[in-house]
Amino acid sequence: MYEDIVENLAEGVVAVDLEMTVRVFNQSAEKMTGVSRSLVIGRPLCEVLKRDLRIVEMIEKTLREGRLFAEYDEKLHSRFSGELPVGVTTSQIFDADGNLTGAAALIKDLSGVKSLEAGTLRKERLAYIGTFAANLAHEIKNPLSGIRGAAQLLKKKVKDEKLDEYARVIMKEADRLNLIVNEMLDFARPANLKKKPVNIHMVLDSVILLLQEGLGPAAIVKGYDPSLPAVWGDENQLTQVFLNLVKNAREAIGPKGSIEVRTRMITEFHIVDENSPGGKMAAVEVRDNGCGIRPEDLEKIFTPFFTTKPKGSGLGMAISLKIIKEHGGYLRIDSAPGKGTAVAVYLPTVEKEKG
Repeated sequence: MYEDIVENLAEGVVAVDLEMTVRVFNQSAEKMTGVSRSLVIGRPLCEVLKRDLRIVEMIEKTLREGRLFAEYDEKLHSRFSGELPVGVTTSQIFDADGNLTGAAALIKDLSGVKSLEAGTLRKERLAYIGTFAANLAHEIKNPLSGIRGAAQLLKKKVKDEKLDEYARVIMKEADRLNLIVNEMLDFARPANLKKKPVNIHMVLDSVILLLQEGLGPAAIVKGYDPSLPAVWGDENQLTQVFLNLVKNAREAIGPKGSIEVRTRMITEFHIVDENSPGGKMAAVEVRDNGCGIRPEDLEKIFTPFFTTKPKGSGLGMAISLKIIKEHGGYLRIDSAPGKGTAVAVYLPTVEKEKG
């Protein structure tokens, strides 16, 4: 029975004898390390965990010196999953006569806990950034209007061509900064959605019409599901989202690149949302064959003010995600360098009335 208990623990159990040879390696330890116990039992622990010498050192000190460890910020290398955040607790092992026979470590996978902590920290950081952005935007707008107004007056007064050019540069940069400030306010202010049934294909057509210029007739390929029902949302806000997504795709493709915009019904899952008249979802996918996104950048893509563009504000994707979440939807990005990017947006639909 005791063997069954150890074998079925959610935590990994690793035990060694007085020679630091592995004697116990339960199935949870196998899953965490990606190594079969048949390759482990009877081997020195330092060979089994040769990339985790900190854990080996803890078990050895427990065995030799009687020191007990309870560490909650360690790393365990998995053969298939890379590094796992783990907690490690060690103890000595004694037989019925009180003789020391070995040492054991209880290893707990903390990846779920760390992910939850990271999500909570991200939410707190976004809330702080939102408040900061709103206050900063209000402080900037008034002097910015004054700067632009003064440049406009200067442009009318001066006759020197160089000074006229400087005034135009000031006005242009003031307008660009004003656009960023307005984006900050859009990100920070509470949603005021005017939801109604929206024909998402009409929204996409208007976006494509605006951005098609300069790409050529075959650059944007449409693949619409004609049976797609209306989605439940704010038409202007959704237009802003898809303008941003298609614009990003256009900037990512080269001269011979292409963009696909496709829609379909989702049958894999549905949502329960008191603000939505339906429960089914529609998917809109914007796919390009452009440069793609590096994995380290993909993790930060929704972080406010993060951008890889020379003149980007870093707020486009953060605002898009915020809008989709406010619609009770979901946004997912798949990308790889050199292979392009696919952005899928899931939105609640309006179910047709039963006649």
